[in-house]
Amino acid sequence: MIRVLLVLLVICLFGHVREAMAQETAVASAPREILTLAEVLAVLAATHPQLEAARQRLRAAEGDTLAARGGFDPMLRARGQYAPIGAYPRGTVDVEVRQATPLWGLSVYGGWRLGLGSFAVYDLRGKTADGGELRAGLGLPLWQGGPIDRRRADLRVSALAQDGATADVDARMLELQRTAGRAYWAWVGAGLRLEVQRSLLALAEDRDEALRKQITAGSVPPVEGLDNRRAILDRAARIVAAERALQQAAFDLARHLRDPEGEVTVPAPTRLPEAFPEPQRPVGDVPEALLDEALARRPDLRRLLLQREAATVELKLARNNRSARIDLDAYASKDVGSVDPAYAYLRPAEFVAGVSVELPLALRTARGKLRRAQADLARIDAELRMARDVVALELRDAYSALTAAHARVGLAREQLAAAHALEQAERSRFRLGDSTLLLVNLREQAATDAALQELDALSEYHRAAVDLRAAAGLFGP
Repeated sequence: MIRVLLVLLVICLFGHVREAMAQETAVASAPREILTLAEVLAVLAATHPQLEAARQRLRAAEGDTLAARGGFDPMLRARGQYAPIGAYPRGTVDVEVRQATPLWGLSVYGGWRLGLGSFAVYDLRGKTADGGELRAGLGLPLWQGGPIDRRRADLRVSALAQDGATADVDARMLELQRTAGRAYWAWVGAGLRLEVQRSLLALAEDRDEALRKQITAGSVPPVEGLDNRRAILDRAARIVAAERALQQAAFDLARHLRDPEGEVTVPAPTRLPEAFPEPQRPVGDVPEALLDEALARRPDLRRLLLQREAATVELKLARNNRSARIDLDAYASKDVGSVDPAYAYLRPAEFVAGVSVELPLALRTARGKLRRAQADLARIDAELRMARDVVALELRDAYSALTAAHARVGLAREQLAAAHALEQAERSRFRLGDSTLLLVNLREQAATDAALQELDALSEYHRAAVDLRAAAGLFGP
């Protein structure tokens, strides 16, 4: 019985150990979670504080638009007066609702007025029937305030400002994506450079044990061992510098990486990709179609165009304000309820139309605002011309940098192949006794420098590709 229990216990323990070994094997064989540029940009779009600040400016612009729409909200006015003591004891109440419209500055209104008691001869219009007086009318500006007025100008300008805030969010997004893309490829390049330096150190460390045996056997002079130790120390120092460069690149990239709580996240070296993506060869010069698309897509240009349209609205308003203010007002009224026979004149309905004219003689305010509006429009036109020139130059420069980086990658790879061939040949000569360890170290260092130059060229190519997308106004990786 005890033997059976021991057998069962061994089987259970063996099963647990096998399960644990299987889990460790699965973890070891699981693929690394590589940090991609698409992931960086997705995190940036969701959590970057500068984008959040730009979105808050957009919300503020939306509030301004809502406030401008409030200029067309109906307005209720009420006034009451009571005079119980005096030559003419009386009471009056006047209520009016006025609605402004965007149709040529037209405003409509309706009201009710009640006037009871005694009224002086010169104030008989204050008297009403027992049920009061109902009235409805309209006001229409015939010249100034007709084509455009402050309400409609504010509404249009605020809507353009809201679109401009949206363009500002896009411009900030584009610039942050460019900065994050360059930081990402710099981080990838720093990680791959560190691996190259570690491979160079591994060569010297692997050779050190063999040299010790050869020195002990007398087949190699001791100075070769000292030179190899010097190479190990030099290469170890290079690794320290490469590790610092990788940490610095990770900190630069961390400015664009945050967790769901908004805390900065420094990318771990284990998330580095194993190699750069293969570069694609650019064809010819910048296509004119790409330049035209960039001018249409760039949010900074769109923002300037919106500012120009807003300045045009202000200019139109300033020109209209130089004209005379000629307003037409017309209303109809009717008293309701019982009327004392002494006030029989209150029974008929009444229609009244009037015109008012107002014109400042010097017009200095209107002329000054017109001059300012003209200057603002001219300033924006100049900035727009400069911005278009800058976009075209940025696009051509980025395309030129991409072409040059691609050519540099090809040359660096040819140089790397030649350096590797010389390294292998020198190592073979050393094994045959026809060379020295100094020459081997020099060949290995030359091959490493060639590998680093290839990585630099690849990193520059991908950074130039990021710059080209940003110059063309394209979002995403």
